[in-house]
Amino acid sequence: MNEIAFSPRFLTGEFGLLALILIFILVEVFKKKPVFASTNRADFERRNRQAGWLAAIGMASLIVIVYVLSLNTVGEEAILLNNSLKGGGGVYLGKFALMLAGFFAVLLSYRYLSSQDIPGADYYVLLLFSLLGGITLICAENFVVVFLGLEMMSIPIYGLVALKRYGSRAGESAIKYVLLGGFSSAFLLLGISFLYGATGSLVISEVMASISKAVSASQNVTFNTQNLLIGLGLTLVFVGLAFKVSMVPFHAWTPDVYEGASTPITAYMSVFVKLAAFAVILKVFSGAAKLGFFDSILSRMIAFFALITVIYGNTVAIVQKNVKRMLAYSSIAHAGYMALAVAPMSHSLDAIQAVLFYGIGYIFMNLLAFGVLVYLTHKEVYCETLDDLKGLARRHPLAAASMAIAMFSLAGIPPAVGFVGKLQIFMELIHGGMIVTAVIALLASLVALYFYLNVIIVMYLKTPDPEEQKIKFEKTGSLPAAVSLGITAALVLILGILPSYLINMSLSWAITLF
Repeated sequence: MNEIAFSPRFLTGEFGLLALILIFILVEVFKKKPVFASTNRADFERRNRQAGWLAAIGMASLIVIVYVLSLNTVGEEAILLNNSLKGGGGVYLGKFALMLAGFFAVLLSYRYLSSQDIPGADYYVLLLFSLLGGITLICAENFVVVFLGLEMMSIPIYGLVALKRYGSRAGESAIKYVLLGGFSSAFLLLGISFLYGATGSLVISEVMASISKAVSASQNVTFNTQNLLIGLGLTLVFVGLAFKVSMVPFHAWTPDVYEGASTPITAYMSVFVKLAAFAVILKVFSGAAKLGFFDSILSRMIAFFALITVIYGNTVAIVQKNVKRMLAYSSIAHAGYMALAVAPMSHSLDAIQAVLFYGIGYIFMNLLAFGVLVYLTHKEVYCETLDDLKGLARRHPLAAASMAIAMFSLAGIPPAVGFVGKLQIFMELIHGGMIVTAVIALLASLVALYFYLNVIIVMYLKTPDPEEQKIKFEKTGSLPAAVSLGITAALVLILGILPSYLINMSLSWAITLF
């Protein structure tokens, strides 16, 4: 692997996002008055539409540029900026997947912002800053860069959750997220400081190599100061990252924040943060098989937390009547599935590839589910509960079909991409010798069939309330959300029927991580 001081071709996505953020800021600076000072409703909606088109066109152009230019770096891996970032190889797939998530979030937000009186320019700038933090995490090779990337990703999301100014739950959700996010950052920083004290380095690969060397030097388990620092450091780093992916018992913020935030932001954060944080988890713990006695300890710890996450998320989701809360607990369960592949600590490329494949597939199926809720929300009409979905197949057959595809995929029913993802996860558990864990996780997945299929039953077999039948659907401005639904639904099915391309690409990314 080459070590390069600096090369912009490996950082096309980062520079492109910075340029797009700068354009948004300059556009707002040179306007006569800020959007929140506008008292004219027509002017407010016009400026939101302009911001939406600028964000959509900018993101679409950037995705094309990143994809084309990144293909030239696939065969060349490089370490940049004094072991701070890694470029080339399969890293581009993670950046590309996160940018797609950001693009779909922009499409889903187009009409929603005006209907909820959210200023578009502020919203999109925060979204782009969060996206910049996420793709920085994908290529981070230094614990300081990991921390900066996590905060750059998380802090704008705190603002996005609170930006729904007239939502009664948004402020409470934002405060919960900020407070618990601060605790998780403290755990992560403390863990990093312990690892630095034990190894004298902040570069992830060097830290893990130093731990492996220290452990191999001692034949038996010795509770000296260095091993104590290593054990505490690895545990606290895992706890800090487990919060970001909503693993039990670090999940308490998830249902309330998902319910209180704007639905497009809930969709975005549910998939975006999960993939970025799991990329860091894999980066740190993928070499744990070389850590001697720490290997078995970490394996049992991760397996325990992953399994209770799957069980808790699937069982609590059964009783939820609010679809956003149900999808929040579903998101908790899916974090458990992804962590299960890490648990055996066999750390084969196939195990890492399974997690990455699942994370990318989860982006499309969860965005599709939340996208239907966004598509059906307009003006004072909210679509968040199961009652709101009653008889949806009669009123909006295409929206109902899209939600059905999302539910089948989340449940792991073929031919959707979720089936392939779960199959790979369970196969890795079996290969790792964790048969009992695989059986328990499979039973929990069968329990999850109830609440996923219940959504389909409500849409196709229940009769809508007479009041809801009288509500006329507002088609104005719904095209971007409809486009997002169409693309994500197609990707969920195509990647489930023909998964080989994504499997190969995620394997390329796994090789770069490993």
